[in-house]
Amino acid sequence: MKAICINSEVVMHHYAGLNSIGSINADLKNGFLRAPYSEAESEAIAYIEQAAIDGGLLCRRDLAGNLIAETPGTFSEWVETGSHIDTVPGGGNFDGAAGVISGLEALLAIHHSGTALKRGLRLRVWRGEESATYGVTSIGSKAAFGALNPAALQQTYEGQSLAEAMREQGVDPETVRSGLAAMPDAERDGITAFLELHIEQGKVLETADTDIGIVSAIRGSKRSWITVSGTFDHSGATPMGVEFRQDANLAMAYMLVELDQLLHKANAEGVDLVQTSGLINPSAKENSPVPLLDNAVTKVSGAAHFSFEVRGCSAPKVDRYCDQAFEVIRETAARFGVSVEIDTFSDQAGIEELDSEIQRLLDTGCTKLGLSHLSLPSGAWHDAGTVAEQLKSNGSPIPVGMIFIPCRRGISHSPDELSSPEQITKGASLLATAMAEIASNYRWWWFYSPPK
Repeated sequence: MKAICINSEVVMHHYAGLNSIGSINADLKNGFLRAPYSEAESEAIAYIEQAAIDGGLLCRRDLAGNLIAETPGTFSEWVETGSHIDTVPGGGNFDGAAGVISGLEALLAIHHSGTALKRGLRLRVWRGEESATYGVTSIGSKAAFGALNPAALQQTYEGQSLAEAMREQGVDPETVRSGLAAMPDAERDGITAFLELHIEQGKVLETADTDIGIVSAIRGSKRSWITVSGTFDHSGATPMGVEFRQDANLAMAYMLVELDQLLHKANAEGVDLVQTSGLINPSAKENSPVPLLDNAVTKVSGAAHFSFEVRGCSAPKVDRYCDQAFEVIRETAARFGVSVEIDTFSDQAGIEELDSEIQRLLDTGCTKLGLSHLSLPSGAWHDAGTVAEQLKSNGSPIPVGMIFIPCRRGISHSPDELSSPEQITKGASLLATAMAEIASNYRWWWFYSPPK
């Protein structure tokens, strides 16, 4: 394995260009807004495209508007990397962009190194990974594989449908509407490996003072709304006790505590899950089916409403845990004399294990580059997860790996999101080293997993 090192100055150069695209204000204090299929996202993609062309790469777009930059030459197999460059409203410029910049520089470094390639190299800049605007995750990567639900085209952001936004950016939504893949089958079948570099979006690497996270799996999520219905009564005239009060807020409070205890018990038994209730009695509109506006300081609460999300890499384990959690919720409701409705509105299965040979290759690459590293699951979904879900024509999965780099205090989706040029450079060097090994050696995996 030959080490390929990326210069941090090129990372700083690209950020000097991207920091002016989609920034909410000039000093970057309010972060960025590069919404999916917006002018800002298109401008950022165009910047990457020009940098790739200037470096001698070939560029094209697929039918979903994703950018593909690749090394010149005719190859039947390709080693790919990619990430996204859109942001959540008020987000930072490292979630996604760090992976795009690293992928670009990895391809350019290998291309100019004189490495004899047996497989071509590709960078994919996926459109619309973030769900904060249209409520749909990984729009571009799902559309590439024909996995985007056509109903997503009707989702709106600031009064504009996703289909309309696509058309404004020169993308025909009929490919998605017809259920067709934006990527040809032969191109999909030729992907030998796909690697994505991303900021961790957590504190594990920073806390451990570690350079690299080799991602072992990707957590999926199951999300539900829990609606608790009690009885509105006078707060002073109604005695305490369940025989008098059917207090929805009190029942909800007990549900949350008992769910926390249930999760800690599952973790202690070795089940890798996290759960969150991020919204509790969220502000209700006048026409909301949940009468939260009828609650008052002088009333026993008759209505409560909260979100319940469970994340885990194993879908069966998430489902089993949720069954237990829902039973705890129902039992608590019965104990407090209230009724409860559970509405599961999103269910994204996780990826139980990313490609083991790529994980071993990345481990070896870290040793070659002198980088400290550890193995960890990804708590967030990524386009790499969409790729890992796909099957080739012969029924085999696409081998996928992920590299995490630290981000300051684990902050993401915020103007305070930050990874240093040195942290990005270390990850980019590992990405380039691994991609070069796969691209230059037909039997690269034999060294890491010898045939039996």
